[in-house]
Amino acid sequence: MNIKVLDDIKLLSTSPGCYLMHDENDVVIYVGKAKNLKNRVSQYFLRAHTGKVGAMVSHVDHFETILTKSEAEAFILELNLIHKYMPRYNILLKDDKHYPYIALKKNGIPELKLIRNTKNKNYLYFGPYPNSGSAYKIVQLLNELYPLKKCRSLPKKPCLYYSLGECLGFCINKIDDKENSDIVEEIKDFLNGNTYQKEQELKKKIKTLSDNLEFERAKHYADLLNDISRLKDNQKVDLHDNNDYDFFAYATRNDYVALSLLIYRNGILLGNDVIISEIFDKDDVLDTVTTLINQYYEDRDLPKTIVVYNEELFNELNSIYENNVHFSQRGKLYDILPILIKNAQKALDNYFLSSQLDEKNEQTLTELSNILHINFPSRIELFDNSHIQGSDAVGVSVTFVNGQPCKKLYRKYKLSNSNTKDDLSNMNEVLTRRYTRLKEENAVKPDLILLDGGLNQLNVAIPILEKLELNIQIYGLFKNNKHETSGIIDRNGEVFEIDPKSNVFYLITNMQDEVHRFAITFFRNKHSKNMVKSVFDDVKGLGDKRQKLLFETYNNIVELNNATIEELTQILPSDVAKELYEKLHNS
Repeated sequence: MNIKVLDDIKLLSTSPGCYLMHDENDVVIYVGKAKNLKNRVSQYFLRAHTGKVGAMVSHVDHFETILTKSEAEAFILELNLIHKYMPRYNILLKDDKHYPYIALKKNGIPELKLIRNTKNKNYLYFGPYPNSGSAYKIVQLLNELYPLKKCRSLPKKPCLYYSLGECLGFCINKIDDKENSDIVEEIKDFLNGNTYQKEQELKKKIKTLSDNLEFERAKHYADLLNDISRLKDNQKVDLHDNNDYDFFAYATRNDYVALSLLIYRNGILLGNDVIISEIFDKDDVLDTVTTLINQYYEDRDLPKTIVVYNEELFNELNSIYENNVHFSQRGKLYDILPILIKNAQKALDNYFLSSQLDEKNEQTLTELSNILHINFPSRIELFDNSHIQGSDAVGVSVTFVNGQPCKKLYRKYKLSNSNTKDDLSNMNEVLTRRYTRLKEENAVKPDLILLDGGLNQLNVAIPILEKLELNIQIYGLFKNNKHETSGIIDRNGEVFEIDPKSNVFYLITNMQDEVHRFAITFFRNKHSKNMVKSVFDDVKGLGDKRQKLLFETYNNIVELNNATIEELTQILPSDVAKELYEKLHNS
């Protein structure tokens, strides 16, 4: 330990706040929060550590602290600092997916849809649903049970749903406001678990149809009744109250923790999820669990009650979320615990069967740094371009943090070069735009840039970085005479061969495949939309508003080509639909 660190420890405050650990290159490698900065920070340096903590401490050259007024303020600051620096040793919640909600329109023509946020005040929201597939099935079921609007826009003549009795024909009929509001209320009841009325209605229909020997229609309603029964079975752990709960419990194995979650809304089980993370400090598992829960709620709505089963965890969370947290040791809320633990243990079983390479990321990146004689490359950026004979040219960048893809840092670029067939010009534009903006925003730099085009692309990239005065390690991927990646090349043309059986080679290949996948996906979407747009040209009556609606309905030219004229007339006037259909199939 250097003298500066010892001197700084003596000056530490006992106030709450955050601390940032820096390595000798002034890179932030760890961010933490503490109720008492002096106690928390000093223990890193005044006692022996092993594993990941020991490795982190061995790399610390100096640290800094930021005082806050409260623990809650320290929590918010910690999250912001983690996002800003993406430190090498911090827990980064990889699962950044947004659970969907079922949205029910409050007024006017009733309709249902799945949505990822709850900002539109014209809708009632039910969820979130951890399993988007189950949410989709519920929407499908409700669309069959209730005569809702099914079309994205109202056609001028009724569609198939109207003839099947699954729509009231909002396109041709003026539906009374009370009838619309009654449907909304019935669906609200259904989604809140009150399915008795609809079940009785279906049973009567089944009996009437059977008595009239209409067995095929009777079977259809019997299937719907069974779907409701299966839905209730999936929600069978009913708390018999109308409150919103999130339940958390965890299990540990080796150096990993599985944080298990059950989501109840209005007393009904909507689903479960499990978040798995490496434990940073074996002596403080609760700190890892607290950090995961805090990151989970960073962009999600809080329920009325968060239920936990560990008193220390309760105390940590209660300082942040106050009255929202409940510590359970008995009763109906405690009865949920075995389900949570079982889910966590099962997730750990699956994780260790399928994800053992994750444990090797630190070792793999250290090996890569040794091969290239560079500092530990915690953040790596890769670039790629895609086009067809220069048309619809695009560029992308992907970022890997601690050996894992970090999709929130992926970037897309629509290229404006006059000569988009020239891959080197394309790369010049992408790199210039990327790193000019990075410098303007004073954003965190990558530790390593890898270019797929080898020495040619390096010769384009290096002058850009020099002009911007950015000191970033940059290398190219070297390909053998079979055009297969076999190593890494530096600016001087020196090739670092990589063992094709090594973890480093596996990581490089994985990153290379990911940047290619991202580039091709972006290109196909853009190219397909441009093809669709060209089809729209000269179709009378197909203005911007209707084009936008078609883009929302059909993702690409293939889907649009497969659309029947009957489908198109649900979105467009019949004469416009006919002209578009003919142009699609005669071109």
